[in-house]
Amino acid sequence: MEIYMNEDALKKAWSDHSRLWEKNIWVYPVISRRAEGLSIGVNLNLDKHCTFSCVYCQVNRTVPGPKKEIDIDAIDAEIESIFAEYEKNGLTNFANFKDVPAEKRRVKDISLSGDGESTIAPEFSAVCRRLRKIQERHAEHDLQLTLITNATMLDRDNVREGLKYLTEKKGEIWAKLDAGTDAWYKKVDRSHMPLGHVQENIESTVKDFPLRVQTLFCEISGERPSDQEIDAYIDRIERIYKANPKNFLGIQLYDVIRHTAAPHVLPLGKPALTAIADKLRARVPVTVKVY
Repeated sequence: MEIYMNEDALKKAWSDHSRLWEKNIWVYPVISRRAEGLSIGVNLNLDKHCTFSCVYCQVNRTVPGPKKEIDIDAIDAEIESIFAEYEKNGLTNFANFKDVPAEKRRVKDISLSGDGESTIAPEFSAVCRRLRKIQERHAEHDLQLTLITNATMLDRDNVREGLKYLTEKKGEIWAKLDAGTDAWYKKVDRSHMPLGHVQENIESTVKDFPLRVQTLFCEISGERPSDQEIDAYIDRIERIYKANPKNFLGIQLYDVIRHTAAPHVLPLGKPALTAIADKLRARVPVTVKVY
């Protein structure tokens, strides 16, 4: 019975990635499937500004967010407030976490991931520099620094500068690639940025920095990605791998698990994702994980 209770608590924590915690504005803790533990999220996009409008996103962009100048000292203080509670009780006083097993509440990373695209922020490089100092300050936790990004801004000079700080010790870029063809890309990510630009940015970034590709496949109004779509996607993955096999750390295939802002978006299901993963592994010698 306790095992099932723990599983239910874990699924509930995975499905609720609220940006709210105590009185914090910028920083929030989540139990992350892909980080495989506690992730300390940093939201640089209170205004919900993003270059994508993904059908599966949980952020409701019809309601604008507040415009607020990024306060790096406040971000630092809020991260410290979470560490203080973590050291005290493992965040078990937080309702969403109290029934989650201790091994799944172990702090794993500080992640730039919020209500929009973090790399849009002019302060991006300065934030990365401060996160590197915080990482060093809490060296006992062997923290990873993670950027979750749609890759549209990875070619900007200030972003490249920030990535140097982020990956200096133990850091990774998780770059989004949800499609192989322009048609599916327009249905899923709904961006004015071309898919080719995203591809080029990922290829150029993996040449210099450790990078994982993160991909969400879903069903949209009854339509699922075709075999041709999956083949085109794998073609793109193969190009990224060839750009720098050493820095290409792997692929994260994941499904819809949280409420989506757009209607008629459903998960593909684990068997379908597993079949895609098998196809990937058959063509590209890279680690593929299904979540």
